[in-house]
Amino acid sequence: MKLQENIDSYIEVMKEIQSSINDLQGEKFLVNHKKTLLLSLVETISKGTYGDIHRNNFDRFQNFIMEFCEWKEANKVSLQQLALLLDNTQDHEYQRLKKHVSMKIQKYPIASAVPFKYDSTLEEIKAVMPKGITAINGVDINSFTHVNLLWKYRNSLVHEARSLGGTELFDHVDFPHYTHYTMLERDGKWEVWKITYPIQFFNDLIEKALVNVREKLVEIKRNPRSNYDFGELWIKPRNRRG
Repeated sequence: MKLQENIDSYIEVMKEIQSSINDLQGEKFLVNHKKTLLLSLVETISKGTYGDIHRNNFDRFQNFIMEFCEWKEANKVSLQQLALLLDNTQDHEYQRLKKHVSMKIQKYPIASAVPFKYDSTLEEIKAVMPKGITAINGVDINSFTHVNLLWKYRNSLVHEARSLGGTELFDHVDFPHYTHYTMLERDGKWEVWKITYPIQFFNDLIEKALVNVREKLVEIKRNPRSNYDFGELWIKPRNRRG
């Protein structure tokens, strides 16, 4: 089979897997199951694209999202998460940052899904951070970029079988967004924003990636199947004696 045929065959198999995931039937936990499997598919496509050139799965995942998935807000900072972190610090040195975050969040429209375009760039956040400081309470600001938070979400689904953030409350919203909740408690009520990832968002990542991955594989003349191990020996020997 010629190289381009191998590439096209691989892409079609990925599409078939995606379709089979979306066809799954179920009840209470179906949404979480689909998201888990779609994220797994993202990772296997990244494996077919990169092989083992990245040090760990997170590096490969992050680079793949940034390079192939055309997610414009991937490297923006979640102001909702940053606000929650800042609530846990009384340090006066973060006053400029707190003011920036508060003013931006106040612009979120409460009655609709709030896209991540309202969030700040890393450069904007660093500009209002104390000079020479890149972390708050030991948490690096880069941890709050959306691509990092998506990895955290992935880990919760894969390792704990539970979803973080909010549920899908707005019909026909296919982009990741914030949802506003009013929480009722015995001592009153409080308001909170939660991150929400609709299933279609994961499908969009995959569909955009497959187009760009195919072009990349053709350009670099790489058979994606060569990045997988199809051998019968599951555990490979690390060293061989002469």
